[in-house]
Formats: sequence, C-alpha cells, structure tokens
Amino acid sequence: MLATRAIQMFDETVSVVRVVTRWMDFYQHESCGKCSPCREGTYWLRQILHRLEAGQGREGDLELLEDICSNIGGRSFCALGMAAITPVQSGLKKFRDEFEAGLTTPAWELFPYEKTPVFNEGGER
Repeated sequence: MLATRAIQMFDETVSVVRVVTRWMDFYQHESCGKCSPCREGTYWLRQILHRLEAGQGREGDLELLEDICSNIGGRSFCALGMAAITPVQSGLKKFRDEFEAGLTTPAWELFPYEKTPVFNEGGER
C-alpha cells in the first residue's frame, strides 16, 4: 500500500520517489497544525523527499525518513498522520533502490518526463 482510499496505477516510467513526494505535498498542506508530530513531521518528510527527488539527498536521509515516520505513527491526533507516513514507509520498503538513487541522481534523469504517458511529446501535461 502506498496511499489511502484510492487506487492509482503506474507503469515502470514513473518515479516512486516523485509520486510519494507529491502525496507528501498534499499531506503537509492538509495538516491542520494542531499536533506537533504531524505538523513538524510532514514538513520534514516533505523537505527530505524533495531533496531526494532532486538527486540532492544526504547520507542518512532514508534512515531519517524512517525515524520521522516512527515519530508520527500513533502520535498524531487524527488519522492524517498515519495516512501521511504510509506511502513513505511502503515506498522505502518496496522501492528502496529508487530512494537510494535520490542520493545522487535526480528523479527526472532516472524517469524522464517525456517517457511518462502522463506527459505529451513536448513534456507538458
């Protein structure tokens, strides 16, 4: 499971890191800010994921993602916190190699936009 309450299918041309990063953009935006684990945790998850997507990950980022997820899980006031960590945890579990690649290589190089069916020939949506 990578997300909640929806089925989304992707082929091999789609970066899992990119997808999880966009979901985290959503969760961080939707956080009401009432509880610290969710407010702070989703912010930091988002920052790290954007760094990995850009190929600018740092040593220890994957372990830091796991640590932040463990600090959000079961500690947020509502289910948004648990929903936010699920794509990160399962992404790391099932596609760790893609996240590791984000330490040195941008997602757009590994999964060029023009090869993704979501974009047209000019790279536009």
